[in-house]
Amino acid sequence: MFPDGHDPYTLLGVTRESSVEEIRERYLLLVQIWHPDRHQSSSAKVREEVTRQMQQINAAYKQLTDVHEREARERQRRERQERQARERQDRENRNRQSQNRQRQNRERENRERQDRERQNRERETRERQDRERETREQEHPRAQWTHPLLANASQQDAPRNPPLSIHPIAISLRSGDVGYTLRAYLDDQRTEAIFLGAQGRLLLFRSAESMRKYVVRTEAHELADIAGWESSVEQLGSAATEPEDDHCFEFDLIMYSLRYPPAQWVPKLFIANRDLIREISVAFNLGDVLTLLTVGSPLDHLDDLFRIADRPMAGWTARRQLASLNRGLVCTVWRKAILGVEEHVRWLR
Repeated sequence: MFPDGHDPYTLLGVTRESSVEEIRERYLLLVQIWHPDRHQSSSAKVREEVTRQMQQINAAYKQLTDVHEREARERQRRERQERQARERQDRENRNRQSQNRQRQNRERENRERQDRERQNRERETRERQDRERETREQEHPRAQWTHPLLANASQQDAPRNPPLSIHPIAISLRSGDVGYTLRAYLDDQRTEAIFLGAQGRLLLFRSAESMRKYVVRTEAHELADIAGWESSVEQLGSAATEPEDDHCFEFDLIMYSLRYPPAQWVPKLFIANRDLIREISVAFNLGDVLTLLTVGSPLDHLDDLFRIADRPMAGWTARRQLASLNRGLVCTVWRKAILGVEEHVRWLR
């Protein structure tokens, strides 16, 4: 405010929202009206009033332009500060992003290095295990006929008449690996089977030929004293042949079949493999597996159903019961039985 109470905006006839250009236009208009040079011919009193008015107009104009200049400078200062703040924020963001990228790169490099190290360790472990397995498989133990009946008797005490039935058999494990071994029976009814064993494990050869080469070397094992051994060796001949279909067993095919309902399972396949698992479990005294095969167990019940499934009258009832079996329980028991046998296998080359 001016000392006499006049408002510079009111004096110039502008508002507080008026721009500098509008104030200047108004000022030039008032100058044309109140400039003393336009009143030279007027009386002294008029010239005095005109001079006073012109002084107030000039003062008001100067005050308003100074205010606008200060506001402009303040606005520019704020804009400059805001721009600097944005630039600083942008730099900080770029720095953070750069740091994040660097950290992510370091973390990725660390993960990749750890993965490479883990893969190298796993590869070294596999290679070491492969070497150990190959060494172990190439170090043939002295095989024996394994069965509890032979545990307390020498091989010479084994029955010699009539000659025993000795056959090569092939077993496909869950992994798909096929192993070869020999199975013989201690009686005509084929109720007591004996197998090649060593240190409580079932011996499986990687090929029929490697098994033939091993068994013909009578000094390498303790098998030759069993009845019927000479004729069995003669049957092996000079070159190994694959066992007949009746002497091939497929744990891997059992595992594949378990994916489907029991009504779709092949009875002959399950019966043959179940009998082999029972014979091996008895021969090697696998108590945990024998428990799964006891009378009244799920596998025993399943075996009973399979053995009558093809009969005209009883088979109809058996097939209905197969369709209503607790598939999850039966599959679990079958897997445990197969795993229990495979855990007692020793491979030989």
